Amino acid sequence: MTKNMKKILLIFAVAFCFSTGSMSQTNQILKLNKGEKYQVDNKLETTNSTEVQGQTMDSKANISSTYNIAVKEKTDNNYNLTNTITHMVMSMSMMGQDINFDSDKKEDMDGQMGTALKEYINRPKNVVIDNTGKVISTDESDTSATGIAKQLNLAATGYGAQLVFQALPKNPKVGASWTDSTNTDGIKRTTNYTIKSIDGNIATVTFNGTVSTETKMEQQGMEVSTKTSGKFSGEEKVNTKTGVVQSNTTTGDASGTVTAMGQDFPTSSKVTSTTTVKAL
Repeated sequence: MTKNMKKILLIFAVAFCFSTGSMSQTNQILKLNKGEKYQVDNKLETTNSTEVQGQTMDSKANISSTYNIAVKEKTDNNYNLTNTITHMVMSMSMMGQDINFDSDKKEDMDGQMGTALKEYINRPKNVVIDNTGKVISTDESDTSATGIAKQLNLAATGYGAQLVFQALPKNPKVGASWTDSTNTDGIKRTTNYTIKSIDGNIATVTFNGTVSTETKMEQQGMEVSTKTSGKFSGEEKVNTKTGVVQSNTTTGDASGTVTAMGQDFPTSSKVTSTTTVKAL
């Protein structure tokens, strides 16, 4: 179950902290300029407890990622971006087994995890988003990804794009609220936003929502399915003129079951995500 729990941890983290689609109101648009560049630093921390045969199995994973994102041009209502994952550090602990990875270390990139990530680390990817921030297309889909890259859903999240852009209502005002919903690959997420305050060009936006997962995976011929539901909340600071996020903090928790070998195992998970964005 160890490898499967690693996958489940990452599925939870991505479900809570990355929106893989958008249903923004039509009056919410980004205003980006050709040549703008941003560095994005994100840290995910997740813990999980699963009951197996009367015993509690605790797992945790920490993932730190750095992305460089450049606005190449605007075409009609879409923006063409080049997104590069420049650094990734992971540490996981499951059933007394520690797993560590640092993309700056050659020996790690030559290992099993690095092999799955070689096509992504320091490899610029073309990403197209619409003027609400929804990812329209990428160089490839996650169906071609394997291992850890597939679990992190890198293509669907736009190689960091979903962390950077938050379209606000036209002429944003304190108290304005809206809702976004996504439903992709067995992960449903609904987020309710409210503008808490505005200081100059920076809006403080609070949000809360629900997320549910219903996924299946196969490991060594054994099918493992998960079914969970949870809640999350947080706060972010967004430039009202552009829709570029300056910072974001999200916390969430979920509970449900993992089904394997004909048995249901109760599980619970907690996730914290912190993101900072700076112009280059």
